[in-house]
Amino acid sequence: MPRFYKGVGVGTYLHSSNPQVTGISAEAPGMAYSVPALMNHIAGNTNSLFISLTRSYGVAEMYARDYGRAFPTTRSPAYVYAIDLDRRSLPRGLTVIDPVVEVAAYVNNPLADPSYHHHGDMGFLLGIVNPVTMGSYLSRPAPQPKGNKSISHPPNISLPLQTVVRALRDAEIILCGTIPASNVVDRHPVV
Repeated sequence: MPRFYKGVGVGTYLHSSNPQVTGISAEAPGMAYSVPALMNHIAGNTNSLFISLTRSYGVAEMYARDYGRAFPTTRSPAYVYAIDLDRRSLPRGLTVIDPVVEVAAYVNNPLADPSYHHHGDMGFLLGIVNPVTMGSYLSRPAPQPKGNKSISHPPNISLPLQTVVRALRDAEIILCGTIPASNVVDRHPVV
């Protein structure tokens, strides 16, 4: 049975509850589904109908530690919850979405303008993967061919590109619905 993880930072939506008792629901379960709403969720607007999980304990631990409203302490730790989901017995009403597949299908025309393609160098993606320590890659002017008279500027970061890169970085899956408490099998404190 596949194991997934949910990092819960101090002061965030799920921190005041215990998902092993209550299950896990989205912050705004009544919202309508759309791929742009999915992309905005992954870009950081978590007040949505989506629940983010990861296959990586390390990613969940980083989210729990670094993305709360306060730093975790021994008195008020952050948590990583372990969730078991089996595709043969998925809880009723729960939909699992692979955001990379969903966004790739949404932006499947390489001739469209704008597209998810970027015009930076190879280091540009490093800035999207880790904007805190590699953010300088995001502001470097995009290389231009010799003789080009246009003003050099940093590459554009499209929402589809940001979504796909973050989803891959975070080993992320998205769920719609409610994860029952019986699927939340463990809780790890993070300080």
